Amino acid sequence: MIMGYDVVIGKVLSPHGTGGMVKVYPYSDYPERVYLLEEVELEAESRRKIYAVEKASLHGQYWLVKFQGINSREEAYRLGGSLVRIPREKRMPLPEGTFYHDQLVGLQVYTIEGKLLGSITGVIKSGGHDQLVLARSGQKDKITFIPAVKEFIRQLDLSAGFISVDLPEGMLDL
Repeated sequence: MIMGYDVVIGKVLSPHGTGGMVKVYPYSDYPERVYLLEEVELEAESRRKIYAVEKASLHGQYWLVKFQGINSREEAYRLGGSLVRIPREKRMPLPEGTFYHDQLVGLQVYTIEGKLLGSITGVIKSGGHDQLVLARSGQKDKITFIPAVKEFIRQLDLSAGFISVDLPEGMLDL
């Protein structure tokens, strides 16, 4: 099976020093994951290329990364603006009961009584907690935002592809 490099974990900002190292702004919630990088794909202007990681470290809020074959400041400069991608299978494992947003998209949403409400089409990060975007079944263009909190989400089963919710009366009318 060919792995796709479809998860963006950072963006190359600029060269660091003269030996080909780059400074990367991490998008990951797990900055220490930089130490686990072995190979990444860099994407810039619709061009993608896979690079082996020779050396990587944390530097304040940034990552410093040395890619194989990039040996000068000038070569590193050309990588500026590139998105850093990894295969989905290489993501950091999450604590039990937490999920990556893309894992929730497409799940069917049911009431605790078993009535199909629709499916999740996205997740919005907000100040307090994430909001699940529910596209309502049989109601064209009708969406509902469900706060992703234990009070409303009663069961979530990725393998079975569903979420069971217990929503306050009137919430579906908003």
